[in-house]
Amino acid sequence: ISALVTVVVKFISQEASGAEKCQEREKALLEKYKPVLNAFLNNHTDLQVVAVYALQTYCFSLEFPKGMLRRWFINLYDLDVIEEDAFLKWCEDITDAYPGKREALFQVNTWLTWLETVSSEEEDEEDA
Repeated sequence: ISALVTVVVKFISQEASGAEKCQEREKALLEKYKPVLNAFLNNHTDLQVVAVYALQTYCFSLEFPKGMLRRWFINLYDLDVIEEDAFLKWCEDITDAYPGKREALFQVNTWLTWLETVSSEEEDEEDA
């Protein structure tokens, strides 16, 4: 899973870089490769967490370009490739096996807070 995610992210990042609308191009390319990722990740939260770590490691290797990790988190979530449970498990997981966790959390903290809020609001609505 790590290799697959790394290759897809690297390819999309390279294809989109320099494009006039880089972020839109990234999302469009991700949408194109979504079936490949979903074939392995759909309904497998643990594998989705591994995928998030692969993304973290890739961004770490590039010294965390500003906004890149957050943008990928949003796109993977919006396109239903990675579910909120996987992001939240990744956030709570404490491990030194993957480099750059502190920097990664710093980049996506605001988005993760939003995700937790949305998640708890949905639970409240289900309980009502």
